[in-house]
Amino acid sequence: MRKMNLAKKLAGAALAAALLACAIPAARAGTEMSDTKDMKGVTPPECGTKDWTIELGSGVEWSNVRAGTYDGYRIEPIELTAALAVDDVSLDHFLGGVFRGYTEFLFRGQYDVIDKGPEDWYAGAMVGPRYNFVQPGWKIIPFVEGTVGIGFADARPQLGGLGQDFNFSFEVAAGAKYQIDCNWSVRLAAQYQHVSNAGLSSPIPNNPIDALGPVLSFGYSF
Repeated sequence: MRKMNLAKKLAGAALAAALLACAIPAARAGTEMSDTKDMKGVTPPECGTKDWTIELGSGVEWSNVRAGTYDGYRIEPIELTAALAVDDVSLDHFLGGVFRGYTEFLFRGQYDVIDKGPEDWYAGAMVGPRYNFVQPGWKIIPFVEGTVGIGFADARPQLGGLGQDFNFSFEVAAGAKYQIDCNWSVRLAAQYQHVSNAGLSSPIPNNPIDALGPVLSFGYSF
Protein backbone atom coordinates (compact mmCIF):
# COMPACT_ATOMS: atom_id res chain seq x y z
CA MET A 1 0.00 0.00 0.00
CA ARG A 2 2.81 2.39 0.91
CA LYS A 3 4.52 1.62 -2.39
CA MET A 4 1.31 2.42 -4.29
CA ASN A 5 0.87 5.72 -2.41
CA LEU A 6 4.52 6.61 -3.10
CA ALA A 7 4.04 5.79 -6.77
CA LYS A 8 0.94 7.97 -6.92
CA LYS A 9 2.80 10.86 -5.26
CA LEU A 10 5.73 10.54 -7.66
CA ALA A 11 3.35 10.42 -10.64
CA GLY A 12 1.51 13.50 -9.34
CA ALA A 13 4.78 15.38 -8.84
CA ALA A 14 5.93 14.45 -12.35
CA LEU A 15 2.62 15.64 -13.82
CA ALA A 16 2.83 18.93 -11.91
CA ALA A 17 6.40 19.47 -13.12
CA ALA A 18 5.37 18.76 -16.70
CA LEU A 19 2.48 21.23 -16.50
CA LEU A 20 4.79 23.88 -14.99
CA ALA A 21 7.35 23.31 -17.74
CA CYS A 22 4.65 23.89 -20.37
CA ALA A 23 3.19 26.91 -18.58
CA ILE A 24 6.46 28.86 -18.32
CA PRO A 25 7.17 29.05 -22.10
CA ALA A 26 3.50 29.83 -22.77
CA ALA A 27 3.56 32.67 -20.25
CA ARG A 28 6.83 33.95 -21.70
CA ALA A 29 5.43 33.80 -25.22
CA GLY A 30 2.33 35.68 -24.08
CA THR A 31 4.53 38.39 -22.57
CA GLU A 32 6.56 38.67 -25.78
CA MET A 33 3.41 38.92 -27.88
CA SER A 34 2.04 41.65 -25.62
CA ASP A 35 5.36 43.50 -25.69
CA THR A 36 5.54 43.12 -29.47
CA LYS A 37 2.08 44.58 -29.78
CA ASP A 38 3.09 47.54 -27.62
CA MET A 39 6.42 47.89 -29.40
CA LYS A 40 4.88 48.02 -32.83
CA GLY A 41 2.42 50.64 -31.63
CA VAL A 42 1.64 51.95 -35.09
CA THR A 43 0.81 48.50 -36.51
CA PRO A 44 -0.30 46.01 -33.82
CA PRO A 45 -0.43 42.32 -34.87
CA GLU A 46 -4.18 42.31 -35.45
CA CYS A 47 -3.70 45.01 -38.11
CA GLY A 48 -1.23 42.97 -40.16
CA THR A 49 1.92 44.30 -41.83
CA LYS A 50 1.71 47.81 -43.28
CA ASP A 51 4.65 48.55 -45.55
CA TRP A 52 3.34 51.64 -47.37
CA THR A 53 1.72 54.85 -46.17
CA ILE A 54 0.27 57.51 -48.48
CA GLU A 55 0.02 60.99 -46.93
CA LEU A 56 -1.57 64.22 -48.14
CA GLY A 57 -0.71 67.39 -46.26
CA SER A 58 -0.64 71.16 -46.30
CA GLY A 59 0.31 74.07 -44.08
CA VAL A 60 1.90 77.50 -44.09
CA GLU A 61 5.53 78.65 -44.00
CA TRP A 62 7.19 82.04 -43.54
CA SER A 63 10.62 83.06 -44.80
CA ASN A 64 11.96 85.38 -42.09
CA VAL A 65 14.14 82.62 -40.62
CA ARG A 66 17.62 83.36 -42.00
CA ALA A 67 19.54 86.61 -42.49
CA GLY A 68 20.54 87.62 -46.01
CA THR A 69 17.50 86.21 -47.81
CA TYR A 70 14.24 87.75 -48.97
CA ASP A 71 12.06 87.77 -45.85
CA GLY A 72 8.67 88.53 -47.36
CA TYR A 73 7.56 85.03 -48.41
CA ARG A 74 4.40 83.35 -47.21
CA ILE A 75 4.08 79.85 -48.69
CA GLU A 76 1.34 77.23 -48.57
CA PRO A 77 2.92 73.83 -49.37
CA ILE A 78 0.75 70.98 -50.70
CA GLU A 79 2.51 67.63 -50.32
CA LEU A 80 1.74 64.08 -51.50
CA THR A 81 4.08 61.55 -49.86
CA ALA A 82 4.56 57.80 -50.30
CA ALA A 83 6.45 56.34 -47.30
CA LEU A 84 7.95 52.83 -47.43
CA ALA A 85 8.86 51.13 -44.13
CA VAL A 86 12.35 49.67 -44.66
CA ASP A 87 12.90 47.92 -41.31
CA ASP A 88 11.20 46.80 -38.09
CA VAL A 89 11.33 48.36 -34.63
CA SER A 90 14.95 48.09 -33.47
CA LEU A 91 17.52 49.34 -30.91
CA ASP A 92 15.38 47.96 -28.07
CA HIS A 93 18.09 48.23 -25.41
CA PHE A 94 20.47 50.90 -26.70
CA LEU A 95 20.70 53.72 -24.11
CA GLY A 96 17.65 52.34 -22.36
CA GLY A 97 15.63 52.17 -25.55
CA VAL A 98 15.27 55.95 -26.03
CA PHE A 99 16.07 55.56 -29.76
CA ARG A 100 13.83 52.53 -30.27
CA GLY A 101 12.02 52.86 -33.60
CA TYR A 102 11.96 52.17 -37.33
CA THR A 103 12.87 53.89 -40.61
CA GLU A 104 10.82 54.87 -43.64
CA PHE A 105 12.00 56.09 -47.06
CA LEU A 106 9.97 58.96 -48.50
CA PHE A 107 8.98 59.78 -52.09
CA ARG A 108 7.35 63.22 -52.17
CA GLY A 109 5.76 65.48 -54.73
CA GLN A 110 5.30 69.09 -53.63
CA TYR A 111 3.54 72.17 -54.95
CA ASP A 112 4.06 75.47 -53.12
CA VAL A 113 1.48 78.20 -53.52
CA ILE A 114 3.42 81.42 -52.91
CA ASP A 115 0.85 83.83 -51.46
CA LYS A 116 3.43 86.50 -50.81
CA GLY A 117 6.80 86.87 -52.54
CA PRO A 118 8.34 87.52 -55.97
CA GLU A 119 7.22 84.16 -57.40
CA ASP A 120 3.74 82.64 -57.60
CA TRP A 121 4.58 78.94 -57.31
CA TYR A 122 7.23 76.28 -56.87
CA ALA A 123 6.84 72.57 -57.77
CA GLY A 124 9.27 69.72 -57.19
CA ALA A 125 10.01 66.12 -56.21
CA MET A 126 11.98 64.99 -53.16
CA VAL A 127 13.31 61.81 -51.53
CA GLY A 128 14.84 60.99 -48.15
CA PRO A 129 14.56 59.11 -44.84
CA ARG A 130 12.23 59.43 -41.86
CA TYR A 131 12.89 57.89 -38.43
CA ASN A 132 9.96 57.11 -36.12
CA PHE A 133 10.51 56.77 -32.35
CA VAL A 134 8.35 53.95 -30.94
CA GLN A 135 7.92 53.32 -27.20
CA PRO A 136 5.80 50.62 -25.50
CA GLY A 137 2.19 51.72 -25.15
CA TRP A 138 2.65 55.06 -26.94
CA LYS A 139 -0.05 56.03 -29.42
CA ILE A 140 1.83 59.20 -30.38
CA ILE A 141 4.95 58.50 -32.49
CA PRO A 142 7.59 61.30 -32.62
CA PHE A 143 9.66 61.49 -35.80
CA VAL A 144 12.41 63.36 -37.64
CA GLU A 145 12.93 63.45 -41.41
CA GLY A 146 15.07 64.98 -44.14
CA THR A 147 14.55 65.13 -47.91
CA VAL A 148 16.37 66.53 -50.94
CA GLY A 149 15.18 67.14 -54.48
CA ILE A 150 14.78 69.39 -57.51
CA GLY A 151 12.00 71.64 -58.77
CA PHE A 152 10.89 74.54 -60.91
CA ALA A 153 9.45 77.98 -60.14
CA ASP A 154 8.34 81.07 -62.04
CA ALA A 155 11.55 82.83 -60.99
CA ARG A 156 11.63 86.64 -60.88
CA PRO A 157 15.18 87.71 -59.98
CA GLN A 158 14.43 91.30 -60.99
CA LEU A 159 12.07 91.45 -58.01
CA GLY A 160 14.60 89.98 -55.56
CA GLY A 161 13.57 86.34 -55.87
CA LEU A 162 15.10 83.13 -57.23
CA GLY A 163 17.75 83.56 -59.92
CA GLN A 164 16.30 81.00 -62.37
CA ASP A 165 13.38 78.61 -62.84
CA PHE A 166 15.34 75.38 -62.13
CA ASN A 167 16.30 74.91 -58.47
CA PHE A 168 17.49 72.44 -55.86
CA SER A 169 15.77 72.04 -52.52
CA PHE A 170 16.03 70.30 -49.17
CA GLU A 171 13.68 70.02 -46.21
CA VAL A 172 14.02 68.94 -42.60
CA ALA A 173 11.07 68.35 -40.28
CA ALA A 174 10.23 67.08 -36.82
CA GLY A 175 6.92 66.35 -35.15
CA ALA A 176 4.60 63.51 -34.17
CA LYS A 177 2.13 61.08 -35.69
CA TYR A 178 -1.06 59.77 -34.08
CA GLN A 179 -2.37 56.42 -35.35
CA ILE A 180 -6.16 56.71 -35.44
CA ASP A 181 -6.75 53.04 -36.32
CA CYS A 182 -5.06 50.24 -38.29
CA ASN A 183 -5.05 52.27 -41.51
CA TRP A 184 -5.54 55.98 -40.82
CA SER A 185 -3.17 58.40 -39.12
CA VAL A 186 -2.61 62.13 -38.69
CA ARG A 187 0.81 63.82 -38.59
CA LEU A 188 1.85 67.32 -37.45
CA ALA A 189 5.32 68.64 -38.29
CA ALA A 190 7.42 71.77 -37.96
CA GLN A 191 9.06 71.97 -41.40
CA TYR A 192 12.00 73.98 -42.73
CA GLN A 193 12.35 74.37 -46.50
CA HIS A 194 15.29 75.70 -48.54
CA VAL A 195 15.09 76.41 -52.29
CA SER A 196 18.06 77.69 -54.31
CA ASN A 197 19.86 77.23 -57.65
CA ALA A 198 23.31 76.74 -56.03
CA GLY A 199 24.73 79.70 -57.92
CA LEU A 200 23.91 78.35 -61.39
CA SER A 201 22.19 81.60 -62.35
CA SER A 202 25.38 83.68 -61.89
CA PRO A 203 25.89 86.52 -62.75
CA ILE A 204 22.13 86.90 -62.28
CA PRO A 205 21.66 87.31 -58.50
CA ASN A 206 19.89 84.51 -56.68
CA ASN A 207 17.97 84.98 -53.45
CA PRO A 208 17.10 81.55 -51.99
CA ILE A 209 13.90 80.74 -50.17
CA ASP A 210 14.31 79.76 -46.50
CA ALA A 211 10.92 79.12 -44.93
CA LEU A 212 9.65 77.55 -41.71
CA GLY A 213 6.17 76.60 -40.55
CA PRO A 214 3.67 73.88 -39.55
CA VAL A 215 2.41 71.16 -41.89
CA LEU A 216 -0.57 68.89 -41.10
CA SER A 217 -1.09 65.68 -43.07
CA PHE A 218 -3.40 62.66 -43.11
CA GLY A 219 -2.12 59.19 -44.00
CA TYR A 220 -3.46 55.80 -45.10
CA SER A 221 -1.35 52.67 -44.52
CA PHE A 222 -1.61 49.43 -46.46
